[in-house]
Amino acid sequence: MSRHSRSFVLAAEPAWFPIRSPRARRVPSRVQTWLAESGSLTARLQATTGSIRVRRLYEGWGRPFLTEARGLKMPWGRLVWVREVCLEGPGGPLLMARSVASAATLTGPGIGVARLGNRPLGAFLFTHPGVERLSMEWARLNDAVCRPYRAEVFPRWGRRALYRIGRDRPLLVNEFFLPAVFALEEDDGLA
Repeated sequence: MSRHSRSFVLAAEPAWFPIRSPRARRVPSRVQTWLAESGSLTARLQATTGSIRVRRLYEGWGRPFLTEARGLKMPWGRLVWVREVCLEGPGGPLLMARSVASAATLTGPGIGVARLGNRPLGAFLFTHPGVERLSMEWARLNDAVCRPYRAEVFPRWGRRALYRIGRDRPLLVNEFFLPAVFALEEDDGLA
């Protein structure tokens, strides 16, 4: 991805809604449990599948989408740090994620975010002191919004959370669920 292209994950920006909006009542319950997960999705996926592998799709500087820039409280068009990954279980891809942060976020207490390598971001967010989740949103996706991940496998649902690391260091995390996620707990007899 060059500095001018936006994303390997998103073809366009989805319409986001607050996680507790009236529209959320129309979301199937098996999807709602994933969208509203208050803990680490990575930990939940690891507990369900036994292991998770992070495949980095892109990591570096890029341009944010308009609502990403607004969420980070920065001018639209300014470069942000972008990390796009796919989380894979033993059976294949489960989740695609796009994280964006300002340069200031990657300093001080947030420096570990830029040094994750192939480790999941959730391992940092849910173990680092001073990280606070400020808001959550959800989106229903279509083929025009998300790019496929292998063999025309499109995510259909997404969620986005705004975190603050330390003082005034925002991080926006977009997570897009591939269809295999919703069958995981059904296969284990948990859903």
